[in-house]
Amino acid sequence: MKLVFQPWKALSIALAGALAVVLTGCVLSVDPVVPEDEAAFDPRLLGRWEEVDGSDVAVLSSADDETYAIEYSEDKETSHFEARLGRLEDRLILDVWPAPSGDELPELYTGLLIPGHLLLVLDIGQEKIQVSGLDRDAFVEALGTGQVRLGHDSNDDQVILYGTTDELRAALGPYLSRPDALDDPSAWRRAERAGDVTEPLRPVEVPCFEASAWHEADRLFHGDPHWLGGDCASSVDLGGGRTLWLFGDTWIDPSGEGTRRGARMVGNSVAVQSGTDPAAADIEFHWGKADNDEPGPFVRGRVDERLWPGNGVRVGDRLVLFFNRVITTDTGLGFDSAGWTAVMVENPDAEASEWRIRSLETPSNPLGIIVGFAATLRQGEHVYALGSQNPVKSHPVYAARWPVEEVRHGRLMNPEWWAGDRLGWVPDSSGAPRWPLFENGQSELSVHVDPATGRFLAVQTQGFGPADVMMRAAPVLTGPWTERQMLYRPPEYRRPNAMIYAAKAHPQLTGADLVLTYATNTFEFAEQLTDGRIYYPRFVRLTRCK
Repeated sequence: MKLVFQPWKALSIALAGALAVVLTGCVLSVDPVVPEDEAAFDPRLLGRWEEVDGSDVAVLSSADDETYAIEYSEDKETSHFEARLGRLEDRLILDVWPAPSGDELPELYTGLLIPGHLLLVLDIGQEKIQVSGLDRDAFVEALGTGQVRLGHDSNDDQVILYGTTDELRAALGPYLSRPDALDDPSAWRRAERAGDVTEPLRPVEVPCFEASAWHEADRLFHGDPHWLGGDCASSVDLGGGRTLWLFGDTWIDPSGEGTRRGARMVGNSVAVQSGTDPAAADIEFHWGKADNDEPGPFVRGRVDERLWPGNGVRVGDRLVLFFNRVITTDTGLGFDSAGWTAVMVENPDAEASEWRIRSLETPSNPLGIIVGFAATLRQGEHVYALGSQNPVKSHPVYAARWPVEEVRHGRLMNPEWWAGDRLGWVPDSSGAPRWPLFENGQSELSVHVDPATGRFLAVQTQGFGPADVMMRAAPVLTGPWTERQMLYRPPEYRRPNAMIYAAKAHPQLTGADLVLTYATNTFEFAEQLTDGRIYYPRFVRLTRCK
């Protein structure tokens, strides 16, 4: 019995039909055709490429100085390659071999399979690539007649070559000059960057606003004697003039006496505002019950964790909310993030007390990005969830996205990530580095499209403790973003022990050209019990400059 290790099997199993030219009639070799010392590097290959006559996507990044990493996606399945670029005679070639991740091959196979090398011939343009493989039938005929002398095995679909690298190059170089050597080429185009913009984008200016405190709107959060303050204060447009408010740690007084002495702090609460003008709207607050019938969080977390709400998005008849999983620590401010999670509300048009809420499965979080805690928004056919990287103090803000229908069905396990202009959006399985939309963000902020200018606006605070409210702008979500510009200095700025954070815009609200809130707190916890002005969100109204 002759035991033959078949490199094309490794390629087929690892890549499950990846490159279109590999699917049928491919020619593979055991040894590489492009040795490391003859490898070239062309930066034009870097980026995200889409099949012109199909739906497959290939993302090429740099694995090292001489090697490309390739993530190839077909029907939501992603396979991994590495490749070297080189020349054979006057042909530009790419030598591709499988580089499967740990979960792409059964463990028992990994020591038994030899990775095959696939030879591709490239014609590289700035925005388009033509890719050709060896024509199997013509190559088999050349092998059979002795025009190409290489040790080989073959079956109905594939040919495997056993020559050394030198032997392969000596035989294949002249053969590639034949007019019948190659298959019909497949065409690939560079994917357009976010926002369907093909020309390089220029920075935009931050719109001019005049900001002022809005005390009439502040009263919105002071009308319930049980609900005595909370932070975060993100909002979600539920439609029909209803706004959902999401709060983090919240004071609840079960007695209804309106005092924090004897009140309980719960991990999160919500409120539903009816009417779009916060100075004239009605609002109803909601929280949950703990096992001992004391006040509890509206959405419960895991044991020893509490959920701080980030942001949410209404998608059709569903509502998806993102949370930061928070644990108590003995260092710093006494808490840290354990990652992110999300829940779905299946009946958001019902009263909040009747909501059916279920947890959603979310992917692992090796980068520490708190997805959806910074901001969420729907644009076109995608839902975007932004988050800063924990515990990086400069708060770089990253973006993940899903197709709208995936979010509506609660399928969040396969996000795409922004990886910069060259690579665009890459799958979660990609090893390509994620690229922040901007640096010096905050863990909590907001991003929305300004209807008057079409620009993307981000609102956040700057500073730790006393902080200013800032704004930056971009032509599209992926930038380029301006630097932060001063928008408003809260009156609490000079208060002793002041903490000002979580500045956010609420573009669905009326009563101003743009409505903002920010959170107030204190480094002296005891002050929360004695000063009812602390730990309520504050409203700011913005008026466009004339």
